[in-house]
Amino acid sequence: MTAPRRNVERVDRIVEASAELLSQRGYRRVTVEEIASRAGVSKSSVYLHWNTKDEIFYDALDREFTEVTCRVVEHVRRDPAEVLAHRTAVNLLRLIADRPLLQALLIDDRATLGTLRPAKSAILRARIADTDELMDRYLFALRRNCLLCPDVDPRIMRKAILEILRGMTCSVQTKPLDETRCAALSRVVTVTVRRAFEPGGVPEAERICGAAAEVFEAFKEFMEPDETLRSEPSVAL
Repeated sequence: MTAPRRNVERVDRIVEASAELLSQRGYRRVTVEEIASRAGVSKSSVYLHWNTKDEIFYDALDREFTEVTCRVVEHVRRDPAEVLAHRTAVNLLRLIADRPLLQALLIDDRATLGTLRPAKSAILRARIADTDELMDRYLFALRRNCLLCPDVDPRIMRKAILEILRGMTCSVQTKPLDETRCAALSRVVTVTVRRAFEPGGVPEAERICGAAAEVFEAFKEFMEPDETLRSEPSVAL
């Protein structure tokens, strides 16, 4: 195995370990030594890539955004009808329900995040801005293809969907989200999004495929920058 490959795999293990510990124990109770132990590396190996545990955690949070975006787009690749707004909202709900760190970000859970804030991380700020732009392009693609009501402002809709997901996250935070409850919440999201934002009737396959093609193009641009993990100094606010 080449040295660059070993380095990438080591970084992956460290980031995964930090994400697990942060979600399980919370920011204040996790040390760099524990992250190194969970990842199966030395503490000095961690400091080859990051200067502080905050930098590791911000990379872990950044990866969460990227992985969820990839998963949502993969749903559309398997079935273009998943591009419909109510289906994407349900997919996001299910993905977030499986990701404690995204839940913590969504509801600003200080017990988990401690002093971590997106505003302190240039990488995370950029990722969130990219994700918002991708979501806007997705929603405008739906509107151009007559898959949203014509009077719907996509940017307002993005904020509305975020609030729906935030509310659903708060409702399940203290309970395991079993399939029965997840299905019930998914039905609520489906009905809410369809009634509020989508036109009636059965959407035409041609319009679905047109919107899906635009989403794939936007996603390709989203993923063009080097997605290898970058380290950065934290910014004190």
